[in-house]
Amino acid sequence: MEVCSLGEEHCVSLWRDRLLLFSRVHWKNQEAGSLAKREASMPIESSGDYFFSLDNPCDLMITLDVLQDNTDARLTLATLLLEEAKEDEAILLLSPPKSLESTVDRNSDEFQPWWLDGKVKLKLAHIYRSKGMLDEFVDAIFPSVQESLFIETLKQKVRVKKRLSKSVLSERVKVLDDNQSDNVFHGFRPMASTFDLSKASRAKKLLQKKATRKEERKAAAMAAGMDWYSDTSDDELPEQKLREPPLPNLLKDEEHHRLILDLCKALASSQKYWEALDIINLTLRLTYNIMPIEKKEELRSLGAQIAYNITDPKRGFDYVKYIVQQHPYSIAAWNCYYKVISRLENRYSKHSKLLHSMRVRYKDSVPPIVIFGHQFTMISQHQIAAKEYLEAYKLMPENPLINLCAGTALINIALGLRVQNKNQCLAQGLAFLYNNLRLCENSQEALYNIARAYQHVGLVSLAVTYYEKVIATHVRDLPIPKLPYENTDLREKKKPGYCDLRREAAYNLHLIYKKSGALDLARQILKDHCTI
Repeated sequence: MEVCSLGEEHCVSLWRDRLLLFSRVHWKNQEAGSLAKREASMPIESSGDYFFSLDNPCDLMITLDVLQDNTDARLTLATLLLEEAKEDEAILLLSPPKSLESTVDRNSDEFQPWWLDGKVKLKLAHIYRSKGMLDEFVDAIFPSVQESLFIETLKQKVRVKKRLSKSVLSERVKVLDDNQSDNVFHGFRPMASTFDLSKASRAKKLLQKKATRKEERKAAAMAAGMDWYSDTSDDELPEQKLREPPLPNLLKDEEHHRLILDLCKALASSQKYWEALDIINLTLRLTYNIMPIEKKEELRSLGAQIAYNITDPKRGFDYVKYIVQQHPYSIAAWNCYYKVISRLENRYSKHSKLLHSMRVRYKDSVPPIVIFGHQFTMISQHQIAAKEYLEAYKLMPENPLINLCAGTALINIALGLRVQNKNQCLAQGLAFLYNNLRLCENSQEALYNIARAYQHVGLVSLAVTYYEKVIATHVRDLPIPKLPYENTDLREKKKPGYCDLRREAAYNLHLIYKKSGALDLARQILKDHCTI
């Protein structure tokens, strides 16, 4: 690349004239992008050979020096840099200067620097998003999106109230005819409709209120030693005009909808759950009749994912509620729902109402019945829990989980003090557990459940047999079931052998041996299977 041979000062002045000419054309020409691209590679006719190229850093510095506060020129240069695959230079061009950013008042309407312009922030956010820089993407666009949504919310809350002038109010009061004492009909009910009389009465009260307020302000001014100037105007304070949002068309086009969705995903992946929920709540509230249905579904699904990751799932309950209402027979949807409500208190009213309505509306839906059974099991109401599990068993008799839950509930009932047919109840519970063993194809977990049931009811000889079968069974680790839109990167890393129950079985077996007096055998079991 050849450099100007006329000297640095002449070169800079030459380029300043050239770029000023470009900026004037940029404002007038609708094809500014193509013109800027053409100008960027055009040679200057002078005594020296000098070309304006993005490969020369001097050219970019001259451009920024001349058009420093011109937002459109800066965006055009960033576009040219992106076309040349120079993302880092474009980021540097659009990033705010660190030395000046802290001294700018963001709430001032008099002067807004170029780096606070919504177009600049959008361009910078698109670059960060395309490069996969999620943290920088969030830092660049989140404050503008949050402020825009907040201002849009305020606009919806503001109601334009019609304010009547003092002259109009006085005209309405004339209907009452209170001040005309020389009138023949003075003291009688005015001859007017009920509607006009009501308006006149309200106008009279409003005028009295205005007069009282005026006297109070006059007294306060005189008490403070200030001069009081009587004002015959309406004495109404001017309505405060809301600021324009940084991103005016944030809720109106599909590209911005995608930007909001990507921002919420980036916030969730960065574990900024509360910020993501705020954006989701405001967006769904403001775009209930604007945003496409598929985008709303994706936002609600993301809200459900956040709900079972945050410490207080109440704020995300509405999203999982919506999911199960849309998919009442989906096991995955109910798993997501149960993971959220299992972290809430038992008497959460919204959950109880939803579960009852879903059972009434969808009588053949099994998940809400099973959830009812789980809740009664948690409070040791085993008889009611067994009733719910048996109701679910009628609908899905070949489900391993339902057989397991029904069996454990019946066994817990058999251990109660007021049960007369304990042996029959115990046999029924074990029958369900053996049915679970058959459905699970003699899996290690099913064998362990039977052994644990025998130990629980005191049949330790049978429990030893099944614990030995568990110890003799080798199981490989299986992936933990994944809920919809769940981020697997945030999960706790499991140690190898998290699906193997041999250690648990060995420990319970050693307890049986220890209780029976076989201390050496119990010690050997611990040494063989529970020693690291």
